[in-house]
Amino acid sequence: MKQVLNRTLLTPALLIALAWLPAAQAQTASTLSLSQAVASALTAGATVRDAQAGAVAAASTLKAVQADPSTLTATLLSAQQADTLAQANVSQARLTATQNAVNAFTALYQTQEQVDQQTLQVQVDEKSLQVAQVKLSTKNGTALDVENAQNTLASSRQVLVAAQAQIVVNSQKLANVIGKPGSYSAATPPTPPNVRVNTTLSTNYPTLLQDQQAVDAAALAVKLADNEFTARVTLDQAKTKLASAQSDLSTLQKTLNTTLATAQSSAEAAQASYQTAIQAEINAQAAYKQDNVRYSTGTISAVQLLQSQLALKKAQYARAQALVSLWQALATLGSASGQDQTGLAGQ
Repeated sequence: MKQVLNRTLLTPALLIALAWLPAAQAQTASTLSLSQAVASALTAGATVRDAQAGAVAAASTLKAVQADPSTLTATLLSAQQADTLAQANVSQARLTATQNAVNAFTALYQTQEQVDQQTLQVQVDEKSLQVAQVKLSTKNGTALDVENAQNTLASSRQVLVAAQAQIVVNSQKLANVIGKPGSYSAATPPTPPNVRVNTTLSTNYPTLLQDQQAVDAAALAVKLADNEFTARVTLDQAKTKLASAQSDLSTLQKTLNTTLATAQSSAEAAQASYQTAIQAEINAQAAYKQDNVRYSTGTISAVQLLQSQLALKKAQYARAQALVSLWQALATLGSASGQDQTGLAGQ
């Protein structure tokens, strides 16, 4: 059956108009490195700032409670725990901010690489359409071949326009994460550090610490109720609450350890995939270099050389995707373990 052009395809005028937007945006975009993006998220982003404000408030409350001679033991413990938890929240907020910055930055970088690859794809599809038209004119091809080539080209152009538009969106997302309005482009991320084996949660992991504090508070309540002037029912209730808190802590530990193990496995898989993508790119580079020689000697056509160039570009994009996945997996592992795995979060 004879194929027809998709009526939902964008018109050439609209394609040009939309393609102009990211081009204009790129002219004013500030180029950021990954480390710069993370540093800005840690200093100007809202995540860490809010946690630090909570830590200041908790420290102030603890100081006031400690200075009050009438403060009871349970009240003092509560204030001390709130201060400790607030400090742990700051540490975890730094890991969260790092993860958010890594994700936003690498998403922008990957889209930039997609635009680069898709631009060449459009060039190849344009050439394929020209070839189909020439073949039709020489009665070496059919009108259907031309229509198929037109459809493929129109689809490739749509993908390109969508990717170009996504650059603007991802740039804005990055600006929000790092706490600095503006338009940004992402420099190529550096080679990530090797994935380290992580099997232990940080002792300052906030949710774990919070449940441990609940156990400590419940244990104090049992101690305070275990005397001859407190009703036995009060002691029994305190013991029940302690047992419940201990059970909650044990359940949470298992859950967090499972999450950590999953993040560890994902990071190791991402590292292996990245190494595979690097080798695939090396192979594609070698093939393209060989095809250049073949073209210079006249054994392949310009169209075939362009196809070889596209194969290399696709391998480079696959390597960029693998690099993004590895950085994101490291950031996720850091948040899951409570310990930075990217080398970017600092102290």
